[in-house]
Amino acid sequence: MAEESETKASGGTAKGGGAGPVLGIVLPALVAGLAAFGGAKVAGTHPASSSSAPSSEASEAEKPPGPTLALDPFLLAIPDANKKTHAMKVTLAIEFAANAKEESLKTMVPRIRDSTLGYLRTLAYDDAFDASASEKMRTQILERVRASGASDAQHVLITDLVVQ
Repeated sequence: MAEESETKASGGTAKGGGAGPVLGIVLPALVAGLAAFGGAKVAGTHPASSSSAPSSEASEAEKPPGPTLALDPFLLAIPDANKKTHAMKVTLAIEFAANAKEESLKTMVPRIRDSTLGYLRTLAYDDAFDASASEKMRTQILERVRASGASDAQHVLITDLVVQ
């Protein structure tokens, strides 16, 4: 009798365990699985962006680049505010439109290097460390490359920048 009252108080059966421990393990796992499935289902029905029409920046980024022209590194000395010179090494690559011919790009290398070096010589030491200045540097170099005759240039990639 004492055993019966103990098992009834604990919620189990006389044989031990019962359905309580099994439900304690299976039920939370089942609820978690259903919640994960429901969350994935809901997330799959909503678009990734808030607007239904893709922006021009997104469609431009999805286009594969055309030929890329990797330039030899530029080595130059740039002055700081106290007119002390510091060594700078910059390596660039220029991406062109998909319709650009690689053979014609190779003939443009001397002009591209000349226009780029002309701009890099105007940089100050402090500009080389400023993160916002690197975007300005890309824009200025791209304008100069296009002005030198390579009108198909699309992007300037700064692949290496070392300043001492």
